[in-house]
Amino acid sequence: MAQLFIDAATRQNPFESSIGYVIKDDDQVLEFGQYLGEMDNHEAEWTGLIEGIKQASLLNIKTLIIKSDAKVVVDAVNKAYTKNAKFKPYLSKYQQLEQHFDLVLVDWIPRDQNKHADHVARHYLNKGAHFKKA
Repeated sequence: MAQLFIDAATRQNPFESSIGYVIKDDDQVLEFGQYLGEMDNHEAEWTGLIEGIKQASLLNIKTLIIKSDAKVVVDAVNKAYTKNAKFKPYLSKYQQLEQHFDLVLVDWIPRDQNKHADHVARHYLNKGAHFKKA
């Protein structure tokens, strides 16, 4: 079963975010990320979930364990509910994408077990900030 590790990185001054996600499938480890610009951390975590599951679908993965240190995202997905209006479109999009898989599990992991995705997210945050200044 493939594993998708997702994370977001956010800087306060200037306010900007990025995402990083790592897909581990058999002996293959693939890194992906994206600079998002001005976005809060929770929205960036949701964006990481959406972009990560899209990528897993493009790779024709059918069974997936998603691992995240963002408790707000993991809890909402596992309960299939969020009362935060800002997060409802993300949850809805996730639920649509989830249907492309035979099985998807979403697990919360401590931050220290998500270092690879964190490293990728920080790389894209720094890369995006560099290009923004140019």
